[in-house]
Amino acid sequence: MKLKQFQNFLSLEILGGLLLLLATIFALLLKNSPYGQHYMDFLSVEMGVKVGTWELFKPSLLWINDGLIAIFFFAIGLELKKEFVQGEFKTLSNITLPLMAAIGGIVVPALIFCAINFNDAYVLKGWAIPTATDTAFALVILAMLKQRIPSSLKIFLVSLAIFDDVGAILIIAIFYTGELSTLAFFVAFCCIVGLFLLNRLGNERKSFYYILGALLWLSVLKSGVHATLAGIITALFIPVNTKNNHGLLEEIEHGLKFWIAFIILPLFAFANAGVDLSKIEAHMLFSGVSVGIFLGLFVGKQLGVFGFAYMAIKLKLAKLPKDANFKQLYGVCILTGIGFTMSFFIDALAYEVSDIFNFVDNFAILLASLASGVFGYFYLRFVK
Repeated sequence: MKLKQFQNFLSLEILGGLLLLLATIFALLLKNSPYGQHYMDFLSVEMGVKVGTWELFKPSLLWINDGLIAIFFFAIGLELKKEFVQGEFKTLSNITLPLMAAIGGIVVPALIFCAINFNDAYVLKGWAIPTATDTAFALVILAMLKQRIPSSLKIFLVSLAIFDDVGAILIIAIFYTGELSTLAFFVAFCCIVGLFLLNRLGNERKSFYYILGALLWLSVLKSGVHATLAGIITALFIPVNTKNNHGLLEEIEHGLKFWIAFIILPLFAFANAGVDLSKIEAHMLFSGVSVGIFLGLFVGKQLGVFGFAYMAIKLKLAKLPKDANFKQLYGVCILTGIGFTMSFFIDALAYEVSDIFNFVDNFAILLASLASGVFGYFYLRFVK
């Protein structure tokens, strides 16, 4: 990732992160105000399309969580492919540190959650909730620190986030898949073949990829596998350069950035952050699901990311980011405990948008993300 491109990406992420924060605060205020029912009515409005005898209707919350987030994962897939083909991930040495850190950031939080809730099979469905990281918020905090943190650590955080998101996609595909449909799988396979042919033929028309991508999303949605997977699969077939040297992937990625940062992610935060605080009692904060999520994100995430990164560096599998020291690296690792939007997303999959815990699971995500952000900021503010 070139320096100028990274700076542009960073400024967009920071502004998007601030908008995410505002959307979260607005959702919390609205949900806990006299207008709270209007908030719930908005999330439950049935929306959809009907063609002849075929129809697809879902509440607006599920359109956001199944549809718009698929576009977000599509953007993640584009970024991943670009980095492997012509960016930071072209060389193995640049991959090792963020990859190892991402693995640690998944394994350790999951183990902590499972250790706390090993005797409750239903709660254990949420083991992956504390494995996620919301990069936008973490980058906002790094931006607040200005020149105190070397740019190499910011690149490390973004690279880590890419592998973290890939891990989330694999977890969703393997562990949060419903009853499978053979017909839908066949249609999805045909769409993938079509995308492959478009790629091999050097097609330059975005609309063809969009149409097949939409059909793939619909078939995956009906297959029992979570529809967000369609986004990253479609992205992997977008050519970086066509036969006429047209940078199709970068053109599509550039066009999506505004929508992702300023529409899709803030809307997702608004739809999922509305925790009814009146239903939360003090004893609930010490329930297995709440403690598991909080400790997994706030403690497990930073220890897992730093521990695996430290091990990779000491074993000479990777190098410490340029101009950075281990204290600064640890500070950035603290910020990975900001799970927020991605943790909300996995929570909704694990417990199927249920309020069985009286939203204390969502509150624990908010609390752990806040603790990670505040602690990480002050740690990096004073560490040298």
